[in-house]
Amino acid sequence: MPLSEKQEMAALRQRFAKPSAASAIYLAAVVVATNGYLLYLVTSGEASRVGLALYGVLELIAYSVISNLTMLTVPKELRVGTPDVPMGTRIAMIVAIGAVLSGIAWLGVHGDAEHLRKLDTAHDPLAALADLNVLRPLLLTVLLAIGGSLGDWLRWRSSGGGPFVNGLAMSAAPKFLTAVIAPIVALLASDSIHDAARATFVWCGVYLAIKCALELLLLVWQTRGMPEQPKRA
Repeated sequence: MPLSEKQEMAALRQRFAKPSAASAIYLAAVVVATNGYLLYLVTSGEASRVGLALYGVLELIAYSVISNLTMLTVPKELRVGTPDVPMGTRIAMIVAIGAVLSGIAWLGVHGDAEHLRKLDTAHDPLAALADLNVLRPLLLTVLLAIGGSLGDWLRWRSSGGGPFVNGLAMSAAPKFLTAVIAPIVALLASDSIHDAARATFVWCGVYLAIKCALELLLLVWQTRGMPEQPKRA
């Protein structure tokens, strides 16, 4: 039987309960460390507009794939917040959303002709990502996402089943907003700068500032916990 609204909200409040102080500090450290590494690439001249934008799109696609694969192991009636959609439709949705985000990314990085050319002529996708210096942070993101999703699944199994909530759905929200907003805002911020190196630095800095801010805002929201369902009179 499908879960009632009350059961779904109870599951969400349990999954997204207020983290402890130590857990919140750890999560904040992860956000700062991952974005700090990307900022290091920027300051050392090893980052590019194309690299950061591509990283953002691929990160979100990886989250979608991992989340959907995890859901395959959970009975349909126990999947909180996940509609019963055929796998073919899910794949088509991931491809379509990836294409839209790639289009937005292209609009934001079209001035980075050098790296766009390298990406267009690359024959090995992994080598292209390595050349853009985003392969390592992307692999780290994927490993952390797999670990988090596996942790959710193990806790669900050890608790004897019941409603299942995948935490990646929440974590993906700021990453999706980043992929939509950051490339365009970064382009507008750097568009009037004529020095190419400085314009790239400003673009990347604005992009990472938006990314880090959205991820930390989500963490702040999580520390407040899921709102309690109002009692009916």
